[in-house]
Amino acid sequence: MKEFSPGWRMSIFTLLFVPLLLALGNWQVERGAQKRGLEAEYLAQLAALPTQPTPASLAIPFQTIRLSGRYESDYFLLDNQINEGKVGYWVIQVFLDELHGRFLLNRGFVAGSANRDTAPVVALPQGRLSPVATVWPDLGLIPILDDAPWNDGWPKQVQRLEIDRMAKVTSAYPAELRLEAGQPGVLAAAPFAQVFSDAKHKGYALTWFGLSITLMFGFVFYGFKRTE
Repeated sequence: MKEFSPGWRMSIFTLLFVPLLLALGNWQVERGAQKRGLEAEYLAQLAALPTQPTPASLAIPFQTIRLSGRYESDYFLLDNQINEGKVGYWVIQVFLDELHGRFLLNRGFVAGSANRDTAPVVALPQGRLSPVATVWPDLGLIPILDDAPWNDGWPKQVQRLEIDRMAKVTSAYPAELRLEAGQPGVLAAAPFAQVFSDAKHKGYALTWFGLSITLMFGFVFYGFKRTE
């Protein structure tokens, strides 16, 4: 009978990566379930009237919020966005409401400059304005070990939409408020007609689970083959 001896290097490799692949698969399954729930919430809020930015209303995905105040000069440029074939940024800007404090408004898309090291200039809307924005749900980010450092000063060019981190830096409420076309201060509006389908997440989950199974079979095969 063949002896099973995969060696310590292969054993450690498998011990580390199988749980990681299974965790990624489970994460995609959870994301799929979240998308199915968000689709129902999106449809339920389509006919809702704008309301005041209270903690309760800001906790409701797709609730429309009416603000009154002015834009401040602090804003983030979220990199790697595409609009009509152009690569650029989403502009996440601080809005100071006269009664309720500071909020993070996604003003939409601005094209990047030819020199990616140079940030595009975004005009600051002037005066007292009353935009209506939609509470956009946090769809989650791929986990990373360390947060990438942000540049000093403003605007800050960022690679991930880290709303909690943005809110902490700006003393704003930790929620993304997305502007529709036609609202004061909007650029090329960020997408609203987003399909909350779980098909993509099912495919990713099957991929991660398949890789974990393949790795386990490979581990067993290697352990017996190595003894020959």
